[in-house]
Amino acid sequence: MSKHATEVEAVFGLYQAAVTPDRWHDALSSIMPLVGADSFHFLGWNKTKFETDFNLFSNPEFVTQGEKYSAYYGGIDPRRQFAETIPVGELFLCQNLFSEAYVARSEFYQDFLLPSGHRYMMGTKTLSNSNHETALAVLRNADRPSAFSEADIATGQRLMAHVSKACQLWAHTESLRLGTHLSRASAFALIGLDSFRRIVHLNPAAEALLKRRDCLAQQNGFLAALLPDNASTLRVAIKRVMDTGCAVNLAISGLRSGLDSCMLRIARLERPSEFGLLLSSADVMITAQMRDAPVNLTPRILHETFGLTKAEAAVAIAMAEGRTPEEHATRTGLGMPTVRTQLRSVFEKTQTHRQAELVRLLLQMPST
Repeated sequence: MSKHATEVEAVFGLYQAAVTPDRWHDALSSIMPLVGADSFHFLGWNKTKFETDFNLFSNPEFVTQGEKYSAYYGGIDPRRQFAETIPVGELFLCQNLFSEAYVARSEFYQDFLLPSGHRYMMGTKTLSNSNHETALAVLRNADRPSAFSEADIATGQRLMAHVSKACQLWAHTESLRLGTHLSRASAFALIGLDSFRRIVHLNPAAEALLKRRDCLAQQNGFLAALLPDNASTLRVAIKRVMDTGCAVNLAISGLRSGLDSCMLRIARLERPSEFGLLLSSADVMITAQMRDAPVNLTPRILHETFGLTKAEAAVAIAMAEGRTPEEHATRTGLGMPTVRTQLRSVFEKTQTHRQAELVRLLLQMPST
């Protein structure tokens, strides 16, 4: 494939990512070789809180550096400070901004960027509003002897313009994906955590649950179980989900509500998440429900929405309530072959493929 054709294909990928956000990683990876870059960092930050709240890296091993960046170095990153002053879509290069003498005395470069294996950066601001900025940086490894070439810069100018437009499209099509209206309408507590286990999203039900300070609470921006034994179990479960990608069901106890009173389902989200910009910084979604709180799904709602039969709706509601197919079979007196057949039909009618995907869909349905 010619370089021009490869560039056209990369541009097409950017606009695909705008409407299918789980493709952002592949789309941004495809532009790196075209501009002579080795890695990328797609990030967002809150200007009023001075916090980095969105990080997407090309290299998984750079995630540990991302923790340092979010905790401290993002606040002194001179590139980010400059990005806040330029228009959306304008290309900037650190080689034109910071001399070798500056780099030699810069805490950011000497203590963070160079030890992480990077040196030169090309970037652009992709979105901006009064409180929030997002930007894309593509970087060259520190072992490359020279900065970006004129040809790299010319290609970068073309591609970065498309990156900014694709990000604008991403924002404008947010309402077409699962977003704020579904999260807010859900009767279940939905808690989004980033890769460092910090809370990045709470819907109203989750805010109410945490204010009860019975089972769960927000402590210094992190989610914590209030009973010591549960706190350790929750941390281990979240780490297991993040490491393996396999969802975990967990019951924790409350100070007042008693043993195993809160049911949690912990699942890893693709990043950026399918919830759109609302949860774009979330790596993990926790769905929480008090055991004594009824599920507001009804067979009628599920029939009208998905065409489920009464038996299929019963299986779907059981999954949403945190029961396994085996538990549903025991509770109803049905055989496992029958339950599996019903569950397959539910998957087909809801256009889901796995139990975790089905539960996530059901728990996001508006309560009526």
